Amino acid sequence: MWFYFRHFVYFGQFGRLGSFGCFGSFDNFSSRIEEHPCLIYDPDLLAISPAIDKTMLPLVPCPYFIYDRSMFSRTIISDWGLVCEKHWLVHFTQCVMMWGVLLGGIIFGIMADKYGRKLPLMVGIIIQAITSYIASFLPWFWTFLADWFILALVSGGISIISFVLCMESVSGKYRTTVPVIYQLPFGLGYAVMAGLAYWLRDWRKLEFALASLSSLFILYWFWIPESPRWLLATGQTEKALMVLKKAALENGREFNMKDIKYLLNKSRGKKRLDPGFFAFIKSKNMRLKTVLLSINWFCTGLSFYTFSQYLGSIGGNIFFTVAFSGVISVLGGVTCVCIVTRVGRKTTVAIYQLITAVCFIMILIIPKDMYSNDWPRLLFAGIGFAGMAGSIPALYLLSGELFPTLGRNVGVSGVTTFARIASMVAPAVVSLDSIVPNLPLILLAVTSTIQILLLLPLPETKDSPLPDTLEQAEQF
Repeated sequence: MWFYFRHFVYFGQFGRLGSFGCFGSFDNFSSRIEEHPCLIYDPDLLAISPAIDKTMLPLVPCPYFIYDRSMFSRTIISDWGLVCEKHWLVHFTQCVMMWGVLLGGIIFGIMADKYGRKLPLMVGIIIQAITSYIASFLPWFWTFLADWFILALVSGGISIISFVLCMESVSGKYRTTVPVIYQLPFGLGYAVMAGLAYWLRDWRKLEFALASLSSLFILYWFWIPESPRWLLATGQTEKALMVLKKAALENGREFNMKDIKYLLNKSRGKKRLDPGFFAFIKSKNMRLKTVLLSINWFCTGLSFYTFSQYLGSIGGNIFFTVAFSGVISVLGGVTCVCIVTRVGRKTTVAIYQLITAVCFIMILIIPKDMYSNDWPRLLFAGIGFAGMAGSIPALYLLSGELFPTLGRNVGVSGVTTFARIASMVAPAVVSLDSIVPNLPLILLAVTSTIQILLLLPLPETKDSPLPDTLEQAEQF
């Protein structure tokens, strides 16, 4: 969960430029131009004739910058001077990050369907810890960017594999609750990151702290078993039997061979290969599901990442705003568990997407700075995040249950890839606010409404058995 919130402090206020001053060598205050923060009056000419009319002087590029460090003592922007003509590198860094997450989900999804869930997951965790430590002290921007891409690559793979592993390791009522509970740490991550950012105020110290926390996940090698469903689907019944025996012992359940004999005989000797993502596009029924899920995930990603960056303009204290949104989004995930078990996946997603759309509209309606600390808009921002926090796990669950076991990783990673693509569009959407005030929120309200309509043709998966093959998924 840590990786997705790093840009909060690294770029200063969710990737926005932040405050900086342009100063000349002659007179810091007389040569500074408020309307053109990247330019100054020619300091050499001003040194010759200090009383000259400045409007007669040519403008020249700023020789050096002084950054506002009242909020963050050090960010990526201040470390490498990513302002003025280098400002595009801020957005480029975010694009590199999301391209890494996008490709990581695809590459690791293919690996997980071919080699199992556990091994690619552990490889990703180890690389994540190493690259995080490296990123905390790299002095060169382009080397950092390469390391950042690798970190994003493995983080994207970890998020997909860990979700699928959670879903495939349980059954019955737990198949609904466990994948939803799995999403709760993302909201907690917002709150924890806000606290760490407030305490450390330095992106390098924060990166080192997160690397230390990420390295603890290596202990998962001793705790996490291979997915028994994947083992059975690939014909590795003996290994699956060992996993099931261990699970029965740890849960205090009697392991009765007769209860699973039919399941073992059914899958014995059948070693099937996953069909690949394009097989879903070629299949008539799965094609419609895949396209609708892809568009829905694009809208979800656009809403989440755009609103995350837009959040800096809502509320007075950025740390409190982010922490509050994170805590309240956990409540959205908790309530999702209660709702999804009763009304199903589709209805749950629709309910939370409707809540999110209404919150966007309320933020538009309520005037800015009318109330102390902008609390009504901050409240609806938090509820909006709770709506997204409730819809995302339910949408993940729906997506995972529509794709078969043989191809579930590549299927889920394929459709969620469009959320990563949307994240690259998010900075451009946020910038529309400078052209037409509140246009980003208007677009988010519209896309959240469209998402609800995209759910209608999809089947409900509540209480339905998980498909193991493409043929079974096609018939659902």
